[in-house]
Amino acid sequence: MLILAVETATESAGVALVDGDGLLAMTVTARRRRHAETVAPSIAFVCDRAGVALADVTALAVDIGPGLFTGLRVGIATVKALALALEVPVVTATSLEILASAAVVADGAVTPDPVGAGGPPLVVPVVDARRGEVFSAVFEVAGSATRRVRDEAVGTPVALAETLRGLERRCLVVGDGALRYRALFDGVPDLLVATDALAHPPVAVLGTLALGRVGGGAATSGDDVTPRYLRDADARIHWEQRAVRPTGSSVSPVGGAA
Repeated sequence: MLILAVETATESAGVALVDGDGLLAMTVTARRRRHAETVAPSIAFVCDRAGVALADVTALAVDIGPGLFTGLRVGIATVKALALALEVPVVTATSLEILASAAVVADGAVTPDPVGAGGPPLVVPVVDARRGEVFSAVFEVAGSATRRVRDEAVGTPVALAETLRGLERRCLVVGDGALRYRALFDGVPDLLVATDALAHPPVAVLGTLALGRVGGGAATSGDDVTPRYLRDADARIHWEQRAVRPTGSSVSPVGGAA
């Protein structure tokens, strides 16, 4: 099994090749939302580095979000096109699942709670959603695996901090949203904010998750892959806000006056 993984949910774009023996090649480009310019060259690079042809790939993996709208569209469109051309299946994972798994496999990132400390530790992936909001979910750590105990949601970092405070559990908060609002999360007892090493969903972890899911029969057709946005795109929100005007107001025709 040879899997090509594509990660474009945040400002960091990554591509990796993994097989049953582990990571073969990987590249990560942090060029602030220039995913369309970097994904195709990155695919060519990792294939060359691993000494394989693109035609050797037997499955694809992609992060479906939530995250940056443009980045998600680039990654998903690329994988859908490759799935059609190569006639291979696709495995998906959310950005929050990938971050939670990355926190568990990171050396010493999550350690067991002492007896009576409220149960297993929690991992809270937090992705910056812009406009003063974050995407988040809550996962419970069980050995080397995670189990989601709170659904994915979008909201303000203040509301999330209050939710975590109410859980009264030891939490590791990861992701670029955690770093952006670190001062806020630092005020929550028993909460630790991870370093920038866990700022973005690691593409290698996506590849590893995909290996397990292919074996579990979770692969799907590229046609069935859809992004998980959790909210409307900014362009649509701005258009709707412009369309809603107070009663009695008028809209000027193009080139004219009200």
